Amino acid sequence: NNNNNNNIVNRPNIGGNRPGLGNNNNINIGNDINIGNQIGGNQIGNRFPNRPNWDVDPGFSRPGWGLNGNNWNNNWHNNCINNRHNWYNGCWHGYWGSNWYAPVAWGAVGWGLNSMTSGWATSTSYYNPYYAEPAVAQAMPYDYSQPVVINNYVSSDADAQGGEAQSQANPEQEKALVAFDEGLAKFKAGDYVQALSQFNTALKNLPSDAVVHEVRSLALFAVGDYKAAAAGLNSLLSAAPGMDWTTMSGLYGNPDDYPAQLGKLEEFARANPNDPSAHFVLAYHYMVIGSKDAAIDALRVVVKNQPKDVTARRMLDAMAPPEAPTAATPNSVTPAPAAGALAPETDLTGAWVAQSGETKIEFSIGEDSQFSWKATTPGQAPVELKGQLNTASDGIELETTDQGTMAGSVTSKGPDGWQFAISGAPASDPGLSFARVK
Repeated sequence: NNNNNNNIVNRPNIGGNRPGLGNNNNINIGNDINIGNQIGGNQIGNRFPNRPNWDVDPGFSRPGWGLNGNNWNNNWHNNCINNRHNWYNGCWHGYWGSNWYAPVAWGAVGWGLNSMTSGWATSTSYYNPYYAEPAVAQAMPYDYSQPVVINNYVSSDADAQGGEAQSQANPEQEKALVAFDEGLAKFKAGDYVQALSQFNTALKNLPSDAVVHEVRSLALFAVGDYKAAAAGLNSLLSAAPGMDWTTMSGLYGNPDDYPAQLGKLEEFARANPNDPSAHFVLAYHYMVIGSKDAAIDALRVVVKNQPKDVTARRMLDAMAPPEAPTAATPNSVTPAPAAGALAPETDLTGAWVAQSGETKIEFSIGEDSQFSWKATTPGQAPVELKGQLNTASDGIELETTDQGTMAGSVTSKGPDGWQFAISGAPASDPGLSFARVK
């Protein structure tokens, strides 16, 4: 972690005389280095071809730092995209890569925190307003009432240098991959109905393949079934990024087809100005092609007409964050600090332990900000990770070579305890309470 202010003095702390995290003798805490630099977002004259990364601002404004978009993009591609999909160029980054909307469920599960995320898909934390239970059993290839559970293709025996170890497909999955490839060929040829049929067949045996879900939703968009497309996209985007424009445009054999299909959706949305499903699909496509302001407008229609759509709300808050309150709410119980008082301070260096359901997390941090993480759940192989701890004024991120980066906010509980809340987790989630190992 580079620190241009030569502020690498002592060990990483939280608390003290900075708001939230940090004091004057910490490692890169509160010194927003390389934060908020615009590395994309350039507009070009034509509407679709060769679109650049849209409005890339990894740090965003809430909090003042974030995961580097390109780094996350690579981690997503290397960990969650089956290498059979060698045509897949990349996914959303920038805003996606920042901690406001990282695929929390996938990251937490990859870190051995399955027990923590098991309650996140309840009706109180996720609701798909566009999914309807089919009248005929087996009529739908997937239950979109819950977030898509994304497969992690990097196995536990991946080499320590970050090498990839793709899981082997069983015979049924292999047949499904063949059906999916046949569907891609039909899609490129403009036979969207037959392509959709092939994607439905593939999805039954590839339920954790994010690419299959997204391309199936693209076929539904192509045939004009916007509500079904919204159902699939809403479930997917609660746990995964969308593809970038280079990836999507490569799926079309006739370059005129996509603008025509998007035009039909825009026309439908104008004729149905309060239809949340159409506007959700519209927002997704605007994000793919880089039209941020249009995506914001579409998402505002969604949250106004479908307030239960938590995925749309998260997306909108990320791109157009609500203004921070200027005064404490009447029911606020947070006491004002005494004049000159310091927040509790925690020296993060050392050994820590936390419990999440049946999972025990052993976490150690060195003075050089290198960490080791071990999550042990009865009946499962331990998840052991090592990497770099990065800190900012109000959170930390844990960066590894093979499981991506997990970020979150931290709260000091004094010298021997602190609370870690994974970014993007539901407000009701208590997070992890770490206690110092004596």
